[in-house]
Amino acid sequence: MKTALLIVISLLAAQQATAACAEKRSRDPSYIELSVPDGAIRPTGPADFSFVTDDTTVDALIAKVGPPDASQGTRKIRLIWCFADATEVWVDTPDRVVIDSVRHKGKAIYTRKKK
Repeated sequence: MKTALLIVISLLAAQQATAACAEKRSRDPSYIELSVPDGAIRPTGPADFSFVTDDTTVDALIAKVGPPDASQGTRKIRLIWCFADATEVWVDTPDRVVIDSVRHKGKAIYTRKKK
């Protein structure tokens, strides 16, 4: 019974988080809400993104924290993970391979070093 209740609460929080993301960007034509598969790995917070280095690819990031909730942008792609507290983690990538930056609440968690 406790497990079922925990699952229901988690699903409601995930729906609220995704709704908060979509509501913020409802007028942006480049915003695309993505479908996250049931049972997919989900990040618990911005600290889950602290492992990112210059060698981390977008595929490796998704394998570790799960798929993004949304995507935005046309030239530079921003992958967005939403949280129940209506905050987001943004991962900017020029090509869906290299990670340029990871940001939460406007603060950098990771920024690629200039070569």
